[in-house]
Amino acid sequence: MYQPEIEAIGEELYFVAASPATRRLRTQAELLSQSDVPVLITGEAGSGKATAARLIHSLSLRSSFQFMRVNCAALTADLLESELFGYEHMGVNGRLETKAGKFEQCAKGTILLQDLEAMPAPVQMRLLRVLQTREFTRFGGQSPIRADARIMVTTGVDIAQAMEEGRIHEDLYYHLSVCQLNVPPLRERSEEVPLLLGHFMNRLTRRYAVPAPHLSGTLLDACRHYSWPGNLRQLEIFVKRFLVFGDETAALDELNSHPGAEQGNGHSSGFENGSGRNGTSVHEDKASLKSLVRQAKGEAERGAIAHALDETHWNRKAAARLLSISYRALLYKIQEYQLMPKGAFRPAVNGTEPRPEAEANESSRGVIYDEKH
Repeated sequence: MYQPEIEAIGEELYFVAASPATRRLRTQAELLSQSDVPVLITGEAGSGKATAARLIHSLSLRSSFQFMRVNCAALTADLLESELFGYEHMGVNGRLETKAGKFEQCAKGTILLQDLEAMPAPVQMRLLRVLQTREFTRFGGQSPIRADARIMVTTGVDIAQAMEEGRIHEDLYYHLSVCQLNVPPLRERSEEVPLLLGHFMNRLTRRYAVPAPHLSGTLLDACRHYSWPGNLRQLEIFVKRFLVFGDETAALDELNSHPGAEQGNGHSSGFENGSGRNGTSVHEDKASLKSLVRQAKGEAERGAIAHALDETHWNRKAAARLLSISYRALLYKIQEYQLMPKGAFRPAVNGTEPRPEAEANESSRGVIYDEKH
């Protein structure tokens, strides 16, 4: 059985890894924390996308600087634009009035933009410009300002459908999806439900200064077998309601009457009697996890290298500096992952390795990057 890992990533905020799904997520987050590339975090509502972003930030070199969240669904287009980029305008007294936006306030830190699909199209285009140039101008201003905040974005919708409907700009998605992280729903990590119940119970009893009620085995089992369609958000609300009323019968009725209750049962969390998910053994699950970790590492590494090469226009020396690796190591990785500049033609002859392209122009280019935030 997996030993749970619980780590603090903020004030009263913890990341719980007690299943193959969240252990893989933890591995991916650690890999992503080692670079400054934008991250697109997907997952169902309430699954913990913001917590995953905080985890990446807490593991990164930017962890001692600010982490800011902006809910794109809560503001109109003009308000969101001024909130993110600030504004400049001439006051009634003839003096220039300015306000710094989140990108300036969050310099050297991390900014999380929640609900990408709710971001108005003009703001999406401005964000795309930031990703392309690492610069922006204030609303109503003219002077470019350097953007030195790491960008993370979340969405909980079907991305293909959102792009087809025009809610997510296609070019913006492709810039963001270089490194994509998916947060699994709670029903795919049911073994963590008892831990999360205890976590919410401890946190809320301290907050409201009330004694912790007893959780019987029957209630714990019902919680573990429930699919939690509202994910962590629903689980926390359930705990709050149980603290207020302290009625186990009502809590059980709530679980049985809501969508997501499993019928008939005998369904287990997946690790009783040496069995894993779908009847696999614990040893098979561990072997599968190692394979997933290797795959996740390769995907994240390839994505980070490809992004650095695109950003430096395939100036490999600049890309190596951006990635903080040696030039020789970068050349090896380019060959290992068979990376090529966009639009380049690389013929394969009789199954042999293709001939390397001519060396790109290695003259110094203006790469905007802070190795130490």
